[in-house]
Amino acid sequence: MELSVLIEPTPGIGFRATSGDPMPASAEGNTKAEALEKLREALTDRVRAGAEIVRLHIATVPDLPIWPQDHFTDAWLAGIAEARAKANEQTDAWDLP
Repeated sequence: MELSVLIEPTPGIGFRATSGDPMPASAEGNTKAEALEKLREALTDRVRAGAEIVRLHIATVPDLPIWPQDHFTDAWLAGIAEARAKANEQTDAWDLP
């Protein structure tokens, strides 16, 4: 697993490494490498203790019909489909030799 980590100098300490959600933690060290290693240890301890990051799938809004379900709309959509079929049978001007 990889997490984005902020490393920043901390006066009097050296450096602080901080991870954000979903596994927030921070660690300090005299060097960047030491701060990162301490953070890695802290996060590894959490995972070993049972912390998990999982992906959760949630259902989206069900597909609802765009048009009302009535005879008027059905006839209108059928007319559009008929006009589209006729238009598809015609040769477009840019297809002419």
